[in-house]
Amino acid sequence: MIDLHCHILPGIDDGSKSMEQSLEMARVFEQAGYEQVVTTPHTVPGTSWMPSPATIRERVAELNQAIRDESIQLTVLPGAEIALYPQVPDLLDDGMIQSLADTSYVLIEPPFQRLPLGWEQVFFELKSRGYTPLLAHAERCEQLADKQELFEELVSTGIYLQVNWGSFLGHHGGKAKKTAVYLASKGYIHCLATDSHRPDKGHAGISRHAAADVEELVGPQNLDLLARENPLRVLRDEPLVDMAAEEIKTGVKKRRRWAIF
Repeated sequence: MIDLHCHILPGIDDGSKSMEQSLEMARVFEQAGYEQVVTTPHTVPGTSWMPSPATIRERVAELNQAIRDESIQLTVLPGAEIALYPQVPDLLDDGMIQSLADTSYVLIEPPFQRLPLGWEQVFFELKSRGYTPLLAHAERCEQLADKQELFEELVSTGIYLQVNWGSFLGHHGGKAKKTAVYLASKGYIHCLATDSHRPDKGHAGISRHAAADVEELVGPQNLDLLARENPLRVLRDEPLVDMAAEEIKTGVKKRRRWAIF
């Protein structure tokens, strides 16, 4: 599997605090069946959380070397979780913000409360300049959760949606869980990700626990699409595929262990 959203780089944001923690996170990823992860340190224009692409790549190289030294079967790729700010398109054009694995895809984080004024223009600018927005943990934005028709607007304009595995388990509250289920029922999810920050809580292993719940909602083929096929398409810089509506309607009548685990 491939994870497009995690905070495994040590000492760069609110994720891993040390190389030791990062290596433990890498072991958890390996045990959960992941082969590649894109590290996405928070990138917030105008704050101290503004790591340059060069810094991210340098630390990724250091982490990958440490992972190899420990014989862990995992590869880390550079990325960023970019706050939804008006300056983002210009900063990307100027090479000051890291895309997902050096592709056209950019992981955009919405605020947890309300979208900023002019958010539509930011997405328009990103797409018109050749970037492909992937909205991080869309289910956790309260405005979107309260006004669900906005999800249709986003998807219809070519914005892809990423949902956290843990939201299906209620890790981010009841509203986020309800919204994640809604997005699954509408076929609006394009990728699932861990958004893991630590090796001991909310870690990559949650995907193993959430897989049965997600499969029951969307069916096994759609689950594979969200966890493996579409993330691979991101790394290849290819368009993502929508979930098969007929499988969502059918679901699965009996839970079973997802084949990848």
